[in-house]
Amino acid sequence: MKITCMESDYAHIGYVYLQPPSEKISQQTNCKLNQSIDISQIQIPFARKPELGTCLDNLSMLPYSFRSGYEQEKFETEYGVDFDHSGYITGYEIGLSPTQFIKLIKSHSYRLYESVWKNQTYHIFLFDEYDSVFSENNMICPMNQKDDAYLMIQFVEPAALGVTFYPSEEKKIVLIKGLISANPELYPLSYLLHPDFELIEDK
Repeated sequence: MKITCMESDYAHIGYVYLQPPSEKISQQTNCKLNQSIDISQIQIPFARKPELGTCLDNLSMLPYSFRSGYEQEKFETEYGVDFDHSGYITGYEIGLSPTQFIKLIKSHSYRLYESVWKNQTYHIFLFDEYDSVFSENNMICPMNQKDDAYLMIQFVEPAALGVTFYPSEEKKIVLIKGLISANPELYPLSYLLHPDFELIEDK
């Protein structure tokens, strides 16, 4: 999976390509990740974990799709989210500092599990530490009406992220913690397991 982190004097923003990019993206010449990590040794761990199906059952399911909640302003997101025509998320922007990015890579927090849930096999990709992803306070949100792709999300208060709304517009911000997929055509296993991480300095 391709994940980028942009280091700048103004903000630290990352982008997660949930689906393989539709066009080939050239490698940045100013990538700094190899100054902190031996890139050749980076791996995305994979394990079959049957008990995760029960963990998912214990999380509440939102009654609407992520796209409808996003477009109807039921919640806010940190930055932009990209959808395809069917409502599947192709990628999204996140607040991600270089320190956080390197920590997640070194701790193998980016990892993939296989489990059975809702009577079918799903692959679960984690974007944070295990306990943070499977917190009982998190929720599951379908991407659309099909039963093949979901997001694990956390609702946080805007103040926790340093965001201020007008009182009349106050709403929580959603953080994407995990991908749950039974659609290998859109979210191929080979792509999810291929680490393509970039730390880019924007000067």
